[in-house]
Amino acid sequence: MRVFVPLPHGTVAADWARRSERGEVPDQSPYGLHHLRDHGLDVTFGDHRLTGPVGRVAQSLRYRTSGLEPVEALLDLRRMSRGKSDVVLAYDERTGVPAALAAPQSRLAPVVTGIGWLTTRDAADPWQRRMAARALPRAAAVWTQCSAMVPVLAREWEVPAHRVHYVPLGIDTAFYPEQPWHLATPTVASAGEDRYRDHDLLVEAVRRVRADVPAARLELATGLPVDLPGDLGTLYTGRMGGRMRDLYGRSTVVAVALKPTSTGSGLTVVLEAMASGRPIVVTDNPGIDDYVEHGVTGLLVPPDDVDAFAAALRSLLADPDRAGEMGRAAVERARQQFTSAGMGAVLAGILRTAA
Repeated sequence: MRVFVPLPHGTVAADWARRSERGEVPDQSPYGLHHLRDHGLDVTFGDHRLTGPVGRVAQSLRYRTSGLEPVEALLDLRRMSRGKSDVVLAYDERTGVPAALAAPQSRLAPVVTGIGWLTTRDAADPWQRRMAARALPRAAAVWTQCSAMVPVLAREWEVPAHRVHYVPLGIDTAFYPEQPWHLATPTVASAGEDRYRDHDLLVEAVRRVRADVPAARLELATGLPVDLPGDLGTLYTGRMGGRMRDLYGRSTVVAVALKPTSTGSGLTVVLEAMASGRPIVVTDNPGIDDYVEHGVTGLLVPPDDVDAFAAALRSLLADPDRAGEMGRAAVERARQQFTSAGMGAVLAGILRTAA
């Protein structure tokens, strides 16, 4: 079966493969979707390097539609045709919504799309809302990596319930090896730059921990604006790539503070930390407990509660033995349940049903 995967702006499969060979990024392909080939699927990636007037129009439309890519979808119509593909797989709504808008034409392959950031209609921007409202009910299948979003997609976007799927996120656990505990220092590691990150709360939580754990410090990788005093930690604003492994190795705990959301924000860092053998402290948003077992592989903290977040960090920094025990449990859980190969197996089943 032939699967066409339209990649979002800025993601080029060939570039990714070269960076993977250099050890800069996980997996051999974006999102580890080459694992679909393990199940007999013929996968082709589509990407664009748009320049000139077409590139400017595409950029303008991405801005107006909150990241959707209709120009790129028009350029991919031939590759989405039934003559070239049996099914189209979009990793998220940036490519999936425009592809599904075109899909009802009988000559185009059915579209299976992931959803990464859409929640309710009221929360969507106007153009994004209009396009998604037309596109998602037309999709052959819609999937999400946050189980809490399954009923939301069916209710808010009128996708038939039998076509909405929960697909657990998977990562390249070989890229994130278990880190020896003798490398750990009283460091809290964190990363991420989507709009749901609450780095200000995290910085304040670490500041409060300092009263009881004077050596505690925060190492934060983000392009978002945040005030992290130099005496409290280190801020990394450039691309980290494989250096994140060293950051996880230096840490005793990895923390992800989030604003309330049901999108599954933060899950990639959660799984990277678990694969690295570090306990995770994370905001207890809907669906997070599918990944983190409270008190076993990490600690779940209520949203908007800096005192609770500080207490969770303090409890692990002050008790390295407990942190180590959680880290070992996290490694086992990540490698058994949350690999990109496992995610590929689930997606392969959905694609075969949809084609």
